[in-house]
Amino acid sequence: MITTNIWLVFTVYLIYALISIPLFFMTSGGWMSIFFYIAFAGLFYITTTIFLFFSATARTAKRRTKVKIKGGFLPKIIGLQTFVILFNYGTCGDTICYQGFLPNLLEEASFPVIFTPPFVVVLLALLLYLAFLSMFLLDVA
Repeated sequence: MITTNIWLVFTVYLIYALISIPLFFMTSGGWMSIFFYIAFAGLFYITTTIFLFFSATARTAKRRTKVKIKGGFLPKIIGLQTFVILFNYGTCGDTICYQGFLPNLLEEASFPVIFTPPFVVVLLALLLYLAFLSMFLLDVA
């Protein structure tokens, strides 16, 4: 368990959100990045950042700026986001490409592709990642 200031958590989360959105954008392509990852993940990050800001402001007004962070959420969040970003799907014209970002890079570099999860698994991992991140933020706030 880590004890820290809510404003430090807010600042780190704001930086994390500002980095995460371009990562989703860079590893997907076409309409997938615009309509799905940017709109969905961007809306999520904007909403949670505003929520965390108001929570930090309210905690500061009550002089309760210390928060406890459970360390168990962090590896799960980082692991799921890494998985989603590495295997993020793009579009090939009007259809979804048959493999994600990392397998495409490996194939272009003439490395053997061992693992290519289907789009549904990557989508499930994205939803699970956002759920864990939401639980983490609710726990902190």
